[in-house]
Amino acid sequence: MPVADQVKGLLAPLLPDVLSGRDLPPGPRGLDNALFVAKTTNDFMRPLISMAAEYGPVSATFSRGRTLVVLANHEAARHVLVTNQDNYVKGIEYELLRIVLGEGLLTSEGERWQTQRRLVQPLFAKRHIGEFVGQMTDATRDSLDTGPLSDLGEGEGLDINRAMMELTLDVVGRTLFGADLTGETARRVAPAMNDVLTLGTRMVRRLPTFVIASLPGFNMRRAIALNPESIRFRRAVEQLRGVIDELLVEREMSGDPGEDLFGLMLTTTDPETGEPMERDRIADELMTFMLAGHETTSNALSWAFRWLSLNPEARETMVGEVDEVLGGRAPSFEDADRLPWTRAVVEESMRLSPPAWMVGRKAVEEDRVGGYRIPAGASTMVLIRSIHRDPEVWENPEGFDPRRFLPENRGDLPRSAYLPFGAGRRICVGSTFALVEATLLLAMISQRYEFDLPPWASVTEDAAITLRPKGGLEMVAKPRLRLADAVVPGQAQLA
Repeated sequence: MPVADQVKGLLAPLLPDVLSGRDLPPGPRGLDNALFVAKTTNDFMRPLISMAAEYGPVSATFSRGRTLVVLANHEAARHVLVTNQDNYVKGIEYELLRIVLGEGLLTSEGERWQTQRRLVQPLFAKRHIGEFVGQMTDATRDSLDTGPLSDLGEGEGLDINRAMMELTLDVVGRTLFGADLTGETARRVAPAMNDVLTLGTRMVRRLPTFVIASLPGFNMRRAIALNPESIRFRRAVEQLRGVIDELLVEREMSGDPGEDLFGLMLTTTDPETGEPMERDRIADELMTFMLAGHETTSNALSWAFRWLSLNPEARETMVGEVDEVLGGRAPSFEDADRLPWTRAVVEESMRLSPPAWMVGRKAVEEDRVGGYRIPAGASTMVLIRSIHRDPEVWENPEGFDPRRFLPENRGDLPRSAYLPFGAGRRICVGSTFALVEATLLLAMISQRYEFDLPPWASVTEDAAITLRPKGGLEMVAKPRLRLADAVVPGQAQLA
């Protein structure tokens, strides 16, 4: 290969692809492009939001040696995630998740993904979710009685995000794994999970990581390994994997597959081949559910408490509904539909603060979106947070208004304008589980407390793999009258 071509290949990750710039979407070029890349090193979300606001719902720039296309309206999102979804696969951004999760539903592609989806999807059918609700409410009762939400006095502060992390991890342990993920296990999982999310995100966003990953003989996994923080990151991954391995060994030694999701995985067979799930696939899926199954729901609940604090009228309506429908008892599966305002609070919170704030894809072949050319190999970012605040779709898009999601008001919402769980074939398999869980947990906690932001609160969004409150979310408790103390004898009570 001529020396000039070798030099071009080495410099390509640093230089804009100017020769293919014709007919691309508008966006920052030249010095503006360099400034954009610099900004995305520490904060990826806000520069993308600003770019979409300045250049339009389909915009593009050059970042880390690739064409980066940002899609910020529902028509463009639908094209990539639904209409022409066969042309878009998981991009380089998912390499980090593959290191952590293996080849689970969230990261796998092609035939492997199709097989896994066929096996896992029936496990999240409504009949199974109904069976899990008792375990969800038991975990919440324990958190309220003896856990981080117990005996909170008037004005007593706590990190609501940490409390929700512990609670939703307990729910995952009980419902999906049939295991106790509290106590010592939680103390192992929580810091490891935080390291995976923070260190992993930081390493992936560094420009040198992308440069090294594009060199001959390298990939993202090897490039991450060269980061100074990779040792701590790898230890965190091993810590999480160790928990999963212990669960597998314990279940295998018991001789009883169990009736939880874990057990269903061990006993289910592929409807087409009759083959059971392989052990490594089960481990990857359990890892996926442990991460995605509690991280996203805990963030959704945390943001819901924050938005309710800022909108006391909406909270008053929710508390009134909860008291009227539940009367102090623990909620049942059927109550998820009997609490439309509470559910709408969760959905409106996920509109304004979507835990999955963007979806990344890579174009397999050249395509056109919104009248612009999308080159083969381009990274596309479906910017869910901006789509959820599109003034062309949402009246008062920055305002918190759960009425949008009441059953009578949902009919006119364009498809793909609301994407908290993605869209298309790869929509989150656990979306119904997560929505039922968040609704019932929010209702049950609200029977006992209201939470307010303290006057000194400064809440910042941390757009890592998920959208989290940076540094936690400090709130103060306001205990409510415990209706459970006054319900008639014989009713199930919230002890």
